[in-house]
Amino acid sequence: MTGGAPRTLSVTLADGCRLLADHYPAPGPHPAGRTRGTVLLRTPYGRARHRAQAASWNRAGFDVVVQDVRGRYGSEGEWRPYRSEGDDGAATVRSLASQGVLRGRILLAGASYDAHCALEAARTLELGDPGEAVPGRSGPAVAVVAMVPALGLFETAHDPQGRPRLRDRIGWWHQHGFARESGPPLPDDELDRLCDQARRRGVLSVVEDGVHGPGATAAWRRLWESRPLDLTARYGSLGTPLLVIGGTLDFFAAETLRLAGAWGRGRTELLWGPWGHRLAADLEPRQQAALRAAGGLLHRISSWSEAPPEHARTWVFGHQDADSQDPAGPAWRPAARDELSAVPSSSPLHRPQQRARTS
Repeated sequence: MTGGAPRTLSVTLADGCRLLADHYPAPGPHPAGRTRGTVLLRTPYGRARHRAQAASWNRAGFDVVVQDVRGRYGSEGEWRPYRSEGDDGAATVRSLASQGVLRGRILLAGASYDAHCALEAARTLELGDPGEAVPGRSGPAVAVVAMVPALGLFETAHDPQGRPRLRDRIGWWHQHGFARESGPPLPDDELDRLCDQARRRGVLSVVEDGVHGPGATAAWRRLWESRPLDLTARYGSLGTPLLVIGGTLDFFAAETLRLAGAWGRGRTELLWGPWGHRLAADLEPRQQAALRAAGGLLHRISSWSEAPPEHARTWVFGHQDADSQDPAGPAWRPAARDELSAVPSSSPLHRPQQRARTS
């Protein structure tokens, strides 16, 4: 850790539900003489598990707040994935602002489900009750960093062709979806058995209230009965700056490209690389070394946060020529979004318990 133990913060929502968060102030001003801003990470995976990520943000000059979402770990309420993150996230920003916790630009950030939390909080802040403004909201006070984003129930449950992602969804929900805290990942043989059962007896057969807790079957049914999001209708009118990070091998690659094109009529910056859902952790050692030599993803994020562009930009990490033997290694280059592609959805997916890393 860069600093000492975090300070625990409490946010009480309008319905009385209390959410807990850890506050990691940057240990000192960054070289420009001021904090770069405050990063808010809202997560269902346990705020203590984000300590290393908070330390990375601290070293880059950011204050960090990591909050357990409703119904998970230290936060009260009922855990209902993809149900209330917009309202809860916006209320958290307002509460922390009133407590004087937030300094500088507010970066709503996260990867995978945490990215969903950031996107929805930004949408609610911008389109919600105008009488509940965030201090400084008249200026570019809030920005979003969405890495390998999980967009919604349907988008996580189906591939771009509409086919069910049985293995990933069964694995994720059994590990994270039903209880207050995450359990161990399902063994491969058990996951194989449940996938086979879902194919033979229907996907709803693999979850039972008596095994997974009260309300589990209703939540599981809601997942599979959900409808696709209209991303343009949901996010197309927003003016909040957005940095999107995705990768060719990520199983949400197609959805990431759709988000980048839909948000604010496409006025986003997109960083693209040859990685999967774990970002830099998926690269080969030589590629990891090249990314570190270029400052890493966090360097690109930090630079973007200083002055988000007013127009669409896309940067790709890697050789322009896939067969290049350039001894300097891969680097960032500008690109046109229509040249980007994702590995076909039939390619093997990463295990569902693996989460994205930015370092």
